[in-house]
Amino acid sequence: MKNIYKIFAVAFITLAATSCERDQGEYPYLDGRTNILSFSGSTGTLLVENGGTNQFSVAVGATQVVQSGTFGVTIDPSSTAVLGNDYFITNGTDDGSGMLVFDFTSGNLIQGIDLYADFDSSSPDGKTVVMNLVSLDNNFEVSSGGSQFTLTLLQYCPLQADFTGDYTLSTTATGIFGSTVFVNGTVTISEGATPTDRTFSSPTYPEFGAFPAMDFNFSLLCGNVQVPTGQATGVGCGSSTTLGPAANVGSYDPADDSSFTIIITDDEGGSCGSPFEIKTCSESEYLDPKHLTLFVISSLI
Repeated sequence: MKNIYKIFAVAFITLAATSCERDQGEYPYLDGRTNILSFSGSTGTLLVENGGTNQFSVAVGATQVVQSGTFGVTIDPSSTAVLGNDYFITNGTDDGSGMLVFDFTSGNLIQGIDLYADFDSSSPDGKTVVMNLVSLDNNFEVSSGGSQFTLTLLQYCPLQADFTGDYTLSTTATGIFGSTVFVNGTVTISEGATPTDRTFSSPTYPEFGAFPAMDFNFSLLCGNVQVPTGQATGVGCGSSTTLGPAANVGSYDPADDSSFTIIITDDEGGSCGSPFEIKTCSESEYLDPKHLTLFVISSLI
C-alpha cells in the first residue's frame, strides 16, 4: 500500500511539473490572431464626495496579452459632464483633435483610463461621461459590443444617520382617483443599491380599491430627496400610471433621520387623462393635487 501511495505521489508531482512548464511555454496557434479590445462593462458610477479622492479607473480589456500598441478614446457629444471642468483624465495624451491616446502596457491584459471628478462641479442629479473606444494601429481591433462606456458622476454627501427602519407615512395631498398614492401608516425603509438609495413597499390608491403593494425608490442626495422617473404603480387606465420627480424636491437633514419630506408627481405620463402642468405655488399652497403628491415620513420611536 505504501508503494502505491509513492507511485501516486510521483505521478501527481510529474503532472504538476508538466502543467507548470506548459503555462510558461508559447502558443503558436495564437499567432496571427487579432487582439480584440473592449471596455470591461458598459456603465459605472462615481460617487463624488467633498474632500474625497473621487477617482475611477475605466478598464479596457484585451483578448490576448499585449506586446505593444496604442488605442484612442473620444468623448461622445451625448456626455453631460465637461472634460477639464467636471472631471479630469490623468493618463493618456491629447492628440490635438479631441482624441486621447493611450499606450497599452506591455505584458498586460487590462489597461486603465484614470480620471477624477471635481466635487464643486458635480450635481446630485448626476452628470455623464460617455467614452468611445477607437483602434489606432494594426495591433488592435475594437469589439463592436464593447466600444462605449458611460460613467455617471454623482455628487455624494455621506449620511450621518441611518434613514432605515419603520416610519409613519403621512400624506398631505391626494393624487389621481382622489386617493392618496400610498396607504397612510407604517412603512419599512431599507437601503437600496447605493449608500444613499432607499426603498419601501406600500399598496397604492387605497381609497380607490385594494391593489398590490409596489416598491417605491428614492435617493438622499446632499440635502435633496430625489425621486427616479417611471416607477410603475401597476394601476392605471389602459396602462400603468407611474410615479416620478416633481418640479420641487423634498428635503432632509443628513444628521437627523427622525423625519423627512418626499415630493412626487403622480401619473407623470398622463395615462389617466391629459398631462397636467406642475405649477409652483407659495409655501402655504400645494401644487396641482391631482398630479402632485407630497407626503411626510416620520420615524417611529
